[in-house]
Order: sequence, then structure tokens, then C-alpha cells
Amino acid sequence: MVKYRLATYKDNDQLLKLTSATAMPGTISLRIDRFPDFFRLNELRGETKVYAAEDNGLIIGCISVSRQNVYLLNKAHPMWYVSDLRVAATHQKKGIALGLVQETYKYLKRVEADILFVNVAEGNKRPFVFLCESASYPDFQSLGVFKVVQFLGSDKTNKSFEYQIRETKANNENIEFLNAYYSKYELASLITHDKVKNTQLFEVRYQDKLIAVMCLVDTMNMKQNVIVKLPWFLEKMVMVLNRMSLMLKISKLPQKNEAINMLYIKYLAVKDLNRDLISELITHAQHCAFLKSYSFVSIGLHEKDDLLKYLPLKIRFTFNSTGLIVSLKDNQDLLRKIINGVPYKDYSIV
Repeated sequence: MVKYRLATYKDNDQLLKLTSATAMPGTISLRIDRFPDFFRLNELRGETKVYAAEDNGLIIGCISVSRQNVYLLNKAHPMWYVSDLRVAATHQKKGIALGLVQETYKYLKRVEADILFVNVAEGNKRPFVFLCESASYPDFQSLGVFKVVQFLGSDKTNKSFEYQIRETKANNENIEFLNAYYSKYELASLITHDKVKNTQLFEVRYQDKLIAVMCLVDTMNMKQNVIVKLPWFLEKMVMVLNRMSLMLKISKLPQKNEAINMLYIKYLAVKDLNRDLISELITHAQHCAFLKSYSFVSIGLHEKDDLLKYLPLKIRFTFNSTGLIVSLKDNQDLLRKIINGVPYKDYSIV
């Protein structure tokens, strides 16, 4: 008999096994491993509950829900992020996913949650079924498409004498700069010293004034995106680029059944969207990835984000995800304002 309960650290091994056994469908199929600690990524997401579906002592499904403090209409507001919906192949189409969603909903009702966000990768149709057919809560609405842009690691370094990119530590000035920049977005997290304590932080000054901050984070020690399936033409492209990597001075690309070694641009705040400066910062991030022998540096931006238009036109791969949002208290006016704004999602913790 299947029962639902809160997962604990004692379930870590079973949760890792479940996660590794379930790949996301799509043109490029990925399996997101969480070695060595399933719960570690959740610590970055915020206060998190993990619900497990158990059948005779065997965990056959899970789901996570995280409370995050985000900007809504320029003000701090709680939001709940639902993720990690997994069901073992042996128990699919048996109502397990719906059961996990219902357990999550009961928790959200207890804590009087309102705004709920879900991210769905392009090509993954299964979550839509459970999110759209439940009569328990109002309908989810599309927040639009997030573009996850991956730039190749590169040995190229900046040659600009106008902008000096300097690595630094978090301080009140750059934290305030980041919050001032991201407060204009909907759903962007409030940024604290804790949010950036295990990251690489870079800043640029002009006439001693702070004009840009970039934050890089490496999450390979807590999640690994493993390629399960590649279209034949991408397999050929990977083969060609890897053969030419030394000549092109770029990082080697992962092949099927290999993890994608990747840095994430967690935050990129540039005053007045200076195109040349944005290009310099992306080049610097690519070089950081190259020095670690990582294939990519990645940034996630919403399709309405002006920054997307200022990204340099280099060799890059783009993946789409759909954001879904709902107000459990059926606050349609707030939802309209969020949807009409420009949302932000930190894809280093997705």
C-alpha cells in the first residue's frame, strides 16, 4: 500500500536512486542527479519540505516545495516553489504524482501560502496534466518562456582597458546594488550575504562608482545534469567541436551519458545595460568556466528581459522552460500584475 510522508535525511540514498532513474523527456533528454546529498540543493532554495511516496518501505516518488522571499511589485513577498516531482517507472500512471501534488497542496493550505511557482522544461508534458486537472486549487497560468543560454567555456580573456573586472567579496554596497537591480523583476529572490557566500563575485567600477556586479556559482557538487539522449545532428556537432577545441581554444563538450560541467551566472546586474560591458562580463565568465575545465557558463533570462537582447552573439545553446504560476488565494489582480511584469528565476537552483 502506498503511503505519503515527509522525507528525512535517512531517505537520502533512496531519493538519489529515484532521481537517477528518472530522466526528463525532450529533444535533449537529461537526467538530473543530486549526488552526494539530495537535500543540499534544497538548502539553497530556501526552507524546503520533501514529500515521499512509499510502497512497502521503497520510495517510489517524491516532490519538493520551498518557501522563498521574492520581489513582487517591488516589495518582499513569500513565494513557494514546487520542484523535484519524480515517480519511479514501475509506478507511473497509478496516481502517485497526483497523490504527491495533493500532499503538497495540504501543506500549502496549512501555511496559508498564496503564490506558487513551477518550472517545466520544454518537451516535458507530464507535469501539465497534474497541474491543470486538479480541482483543489485555481488554474495555473503561464508566466511565459525562460531562455537558458549556455556559452562555451573559452580561453579568450578580456582586452578592454576601459572596464576592469575585479573579483571581490560580498559587502553592503554590492548587495544593495544587486537588490536595487533585481527589485524591478517579479519573483527575483531578495539577495543577502548568505545568498552569495559560496559564489565568485565580480564587480566593475567607473570613476570609482559601481556599475556592474556578476555572481558565478558552481553547483556541480550538489546537482549534475547528465545527457541521456542527443539528436544525431547534435552528436555530430559535439564530435566536430571537440576535435577542434584546442584550435578554437574552447572547452570540450559533454557526450551522451556524461554530466554537463557548468558554471551558472546567478546574478548579472549592469547599469544602463551597457552592451560592451555585458559582453566583457560574459567573456570573463566563459574564461572562468574554461579554467575549471567546464563546458559551459549558463544564464537564465525571461523572454521579456531586455538583457537577453544584449547578450553577445557567440557560439551558444539555448534551452526553453515554461514558468507556471498560481495564486492559491485566487488573487487574480496580483497575478495579472506579475504576468505583465518581467519575471526572474535563478536557474542555478532549479
